Amino acid sequence: MSRRLIVPLLALLCLLSGCSAWRNDDYLSLSPHSSATTQTASPDAVTVENYLGLKNAILGFIREGQANGTIRVTNYDGDVEADLSEAAYEVSKLDPLGAYAVDYMTHDLVRIVSYYEIHISITFRRTAEEIAAIEPVSTEAQLQSKLHEAINRCDSRLTVRMSNYQEPDIQAMVDEYCAENPGTVIEKPTLTVSAYPDTGTVRVLEIDFGYTETPQALTEKAEAVGESVDAAAEYIRYRDSDRGKAELLFTYLMERFTYVSGESSTPLYDALCSGVATPLGLSQAWQLICDQAGVECYTVSGLKDGESYTWNIISADGYFRHVDLCRCVLERGTLVLESDGEMSGYYWDQEEYPACEPEAIVPVTPETPETPDETPPTEEPEPEDPQPEEPTEPPAETPDESQPHSDADGAQAAV
Repeated sequence: MSRRLIVPLLALLCLLSGCSAWRNDDYLSLSPHSSATTQTASPDAVTVENYLGLKNAILGFIREGQANGTIRVTNYDGDVEADLSEAAYEVSKLDPLGAYAVDYMTHDLVRIVSYYEIHISITFRRTAEEIAAIEPVSTEAQLQSKLHEAINRCDSRLTVRMSNYQEPDIQAMVDEYCAENPGTVIEKPTLTVSAYPDTGTVRVLEIDFGYTETPQALTEKAEAVGESVDAAAEYIRYRDSDRGKAELLFTYLMERFTYVSGESSTPLYDALCSGVATPLGLSQAWQLICDQAGVECYTVSGLKDGESYTWNIISADGYFRHVDLCRCVLERGTLVLESDGEMSGYYWDQEEYPACEPEAIVPVTPETPETPDETPPTEEPEPEDPQPEEPTEPPAETPDESQPHSDADGAQAAV
């Protein structure tokens, strides 16, 4: 059969089968990822007119956790097919939300009369609840606040969208907060931090916290620690001197347990409630009890024999003294307060903590006699007590030799 007869025959068959036209340029399927040719307009489609609108529409599906969505493109002034591929890549790989939540994405482009219709299919690696839990932060202070709240609740995960991202030291933030709040943070969590995407000034941070205890168990242990601290502080509060309070506190702890050395994920709790001695747990316990009893105290982070170690410095009646409580309970069996010079094998930042100087020794000099003054002061004579006057006899008469003696006198003289 000649070619001239084939074309009219095909046209006739098309008319008999119900085709409205041999060719219709109003329908054009552009399918970068599939060959679907849906021709029915979707009533819930999102309408866009430019590249930014196209990208925001895809982000909207991700934000809502929507696995399938339709976009209607009208009055578009660019290459829809090329822009669609670029927008899908940018959203799923470079945008923080897409990089965090999307595993992969497919899309179909169909032209319907005077507009395009795009069908987006998204496979998520995060649930809608996880996406909705993302919290916005813009500064390290805001990030710290979110971290503190999550640790206090013993949350297993914190997810934030951080603008002005400059690689914050999240581990240091957690370490500092746990060290400053041992009474409320019973177990310091382990951390796993992931950032999405790998580069950029805006990123989604997924921070996972690891605990060995359940949130309920940690809450119960925090309550037990609080009760023990209050009881110990009450026990020593009536001693007058700081040194006396320290000695009584050591007695209180030693009477509660026969301490043993061991590892612990909840060191403060074990130091106060189960008798497991660790440098961190005992120094934290001493700090909390001294704070409650009004004794000035510091927790020292330093080294002992080249390894990380913690102990305390306390006020002791006008002087500061080191207290290595772990060594006291495990080795010495008595409380020892030491000056800086006595801390052999220890290293710490001496500018950060009070100096523990030895007690001043007052020299004793022998007494020397006083040297009298060469010119003693002239003393006025004290008035003598008046003596009673004795009666005086009249003086004997002295004979006048010029007068002649009588015979009687002469006789008497002769005798």
